[in-house]
Amino acid sequence: MNQADRADSPAPNAPVVLVMNHNRDSLSELCAALARSGYAVQVADSLAQSHRLAHERRPDLVVLNPLVLCAGGVELELLESLQRDDDPVPVLLLVDDLQALGEARQMRIPFRDFVLKPASTAEVLHRVEFALQTRSRVRGLQARAQRLESQVSMDFKTGLLSELYMKRVLGTEWKRAQRHQNPLSLLLIDVDNFKTVNDTTEYTFGDEVLRRVADALKANTRETDFAARFGGDEFCVLLPQTSPAEAVQTALRIRQRISGMVVQNGSYQRQVTVSIGVDCYDGRSASTIEHLRRNANRALHEAKRRGKNQVWLYAGGEAEA
Repeated sequence: MNQADRADSPAPNAPVVLVMNHNRDSLSELCAALARSGYAVQVADSLAQSHRLAHERRPDLVVLNPLVLCAGGVELELLESLQRDDDPVPVLLLVDDLQALGEARQMRIPFRDFVLKPASTAEVLHRVEFALQTRSRVRGLQARAQRLESQVSMDFKTGLLSELYMKRVLGTEWKRAQRHQNPLSLLLIDVDNFKTVNDTTEYTFGDEVLRRVADALKANTRETDFAARFGGDEFCVLLPQTSPAEAVQTALRIRQRISGMVVQNGSYQRQVTVSIGVDCYDGRSASTIEHLRRNANRALHEAKRRGKNQVWLYAGGEAEA
């Protein structure tokens, strides 16, 4: 099989196996065997080809024959970029000897397995099949965990309301605001540069950042307010019977409280900021809860666009500081 070739006519839903043959060994027999086994095989003999193929179609599994595998190296960065918390991509490493195997085991390669070269085609096929079965089970367990989590009222990481429960609260409070013609304000809050935090620290540190932000929300809202985590690094606060001016003041307190704190956990330390978008319903105008959320989101994007660590209020078709 030529470099960067794909297997002929695999089934439409066939698992994609990306063979990164950066060391350019003869792997044609292995690739042909994978194709005969029903996999959609992609082959790249350079890092540039691997990047292109991986971004064209995210693989279900990677077979890596590395050129220079080292901590912080470009090959490891590519492998890490393919990973998702809820959908890991198994990596099968082809290593030259036991010393290389020992070194590879020390690296933070998610969901990895190893085969000593020269690789037995039968062994590689077995390990590929086993890894994909394991991935399927992991994805099933994670999906089940997410379904169970969505059924509870509390977000387990932060102690705030869960996203699903908050959506129910939004519906209830919207109807109450309409019935009594009371104002209702919504804050959408996003942790600035949170992806960078996760990429440069450990996930446990990212969780600590989320908990500290949640603590700031609890400390700067009333007992009658509702604060929730909307997945990832997004939060929202619903403020019943709250005017636009009062909502902005609450948002400014939250922003100031968070920007003044430094999160430290183990060897990591970061100063954290948030961007906040605000929209308000006056209790009388013809509107919907979707308009409230959409407009708050527009204001949030404006705060991000203007440099982050800001509060913006949506007002009459545009966001304003």
